Amino acid sequence: MLDYFTFASEDAKQYGVDGAIMLHHIRYWVAKNEANDRNFHEGKYWTYNSQQAFAKLFPFWTARKIGRLLTKLEDEGAIVSGNFNDKRYDRTKWFTLTNAIDNLSSMHMSNMTNGYVKNDSTIPDNYQETKQNTTHIVLPFDSDLFKESWTLWKKYKKEEHKFGYKSAVSEQAALKKLSNLSNNNEQDAIELIEHAIAQGWKGFYNNRTSTKNKTFDQEKFFNHIESL
Repeated sequence: MLDYFTFASEDAKQYGVDGAIMLHHIRYWVAKNEANDRNFHEGKYWTYNSQQAFAKLFPFWTARKIGRLLTKLEDEGAIVSGNFNDKRYDRTKWFTLTNAIDNLSSMHMSNMTNGYVKNDSTIPDNYQETKQNTTHIVLPFDSDLFKESWTLWKKYKKEEHKFGYKSAVSEQAALKKLSNLSNNNEQDAIELIEHAIAQGWKGFYNNRTSTKNKTFDQEKFFNHIESL
């Protein structure tokens, strides 16, 4: 067992040292699985481990601490979790990176073993370019109507709830959630935005009885928008 661990300084600035260490581990195994073409689900490569297994890899964290850390990283949009186990009773969680940060997986891997790094050369020469890519927001739909709806959503969040996305990562995670809730349907996504604003919600909710079976008061919605 190695007694030292490596992480990306940019990750540490955004997620803290603990978060950066865990992200380094997840990034390594996702990249390794991609290189070996395994653990591919829903268009992405994944890695998995239980909290107890993580605790053996990171003896300075308890399993409970690891659970909180993974939840925090997911809430902040750095990772997403899933369950692709063959047995239904197996609750081992799977993890992968969000689209906003997975470009960092191109980091140098030749001296990496079991998720650890044996030297200090963890950042590639083109890291400046990689860093710039992490700030690029990818919208799930390209139409002007969706772009206007998303801009409106951010304005509403800022003015009504005093909230602004702290990073490209958190905004990308919100877009991913919206895309998932709408089943990647642009019209449904726009309706979810409109309904959330009309109801004064802080986020999006997959309540089809609200978005489909109830009449949407368009006049009330636009009056509300004009008042912002």
